[in-house]
Amino acid sequence: MNNYFMLGYDYNLLNKLGQKVPLYAPINGHLIVIGGSGSGKSTAVLYWLYKLKSNNIDLHIVDFKASHEFSGICEHFGEFEKSYEIINDFYQSFLNTPEGGNGTIQVLLIDEIAGLLTHYSMNKESKPKADEIKNIMSSILMLGRSRRCFLWLSMQRFSASIFPNASGSADNFHIIVGLGKLTVDGRKGLFAGEHFEGEEDLIFGQGRGIVWIDGQPLRGLIIPKVSKKKVQNLLK
Repeated sequence: MNNYFMLGYDYNLLNKLGQKVPLYAPINGHLIVIGGSGSGKSTAVLYWLYKLKSNNIDLHIVDFKASHEFSGICEHFGEFEKSYEIINDFYQSFLNTPEGGNGTIQVLLIDEIAGLLTHYSMNKESKPKADEIKNIMSSILMLGRSRRCFLWLSMQRFSASIFPNASGSADNFHIIVGLGKLTVDGRKGLFAGEHFEGEEDLIFGQGRGIVWIDGQPLRGLIIPKVSKKKVQNLLK
């Protein structure tokens, strides 16, 4: 499983049979996670980063809302106005990375991407930054896999407006996770209206939701119960 990391457990098998069957996702993949307040989204992301720790990862993290949940985890870290700088630093590294990669797995994690773009779109002076970030994300999603450069996005509600119009960028995610109770439109946007057997019995809650992994069927997901503070300390 060197090329994969554990996302959590299969919901149905754990809930109905008590069997902890891990669900693995490819390390070489773009990821998006959606979940409202209290869904366990940030804890899940920290857990996944911990699962990646044993690999050769070059991590860039943008925490626009300055939640401090990701501070101290990596050297390339930015909050609020430094967000734009960190994104551009990653993009320059991406542009300078040859086909096949440079021996590392490069990951850009942007927490609450919708809030970041809304902030930069509020006035004429900063709106070009929002447009540039959209184009950067689109470029990474389209070309990043061949260079082992990946985009991880976290947001409360899914909106295709975070990508350039008609770019098709959203179709390039390899791991899609929806935690907690999703809106009808949000769920449709993420999973194209697909459903799976037993979904009607799924009890949404913290660390529980739906996952689609490229090449695998849609399934329910349970994130292991972990201490956020403990995982933060392990990452540091």
